[in-house]
Amino acid sequence: MDELLREQLGPLLEQAEEDGEGGEALIELFSVFDDAGHHVYDLHLFCGDDGQLLRAGTTEHVASVAQGAPDGSTDTELLVALRVALAERAR
Repeated sequence: MDELLREQLGPLLEQAEEDGEGGEALIELFSVFDDAGHHVYDLHLFCGDDGQLLRAGTTEHVASVAQGAPDGSTDTELLVALRVALAERAR
């Protein structure tokens, strides 16, 4: 795992490591692309329902996911799109 990913994961990685050997497998990593195919966000989920959305390749926090629900952003369009994507993923 590279240093940027370790920084991005922060508390999620700590939580996974507390779960013991194999805990890191509880973290899912997603690259989010815009309509033009540009990588714009990195999404990290712990146990499928808690995590964070960051600007791609940075540690800039954009939104959070808690108990499967996106929050923490004033961009309501982004939150709606994230909510829809997470719902589709759960099917």
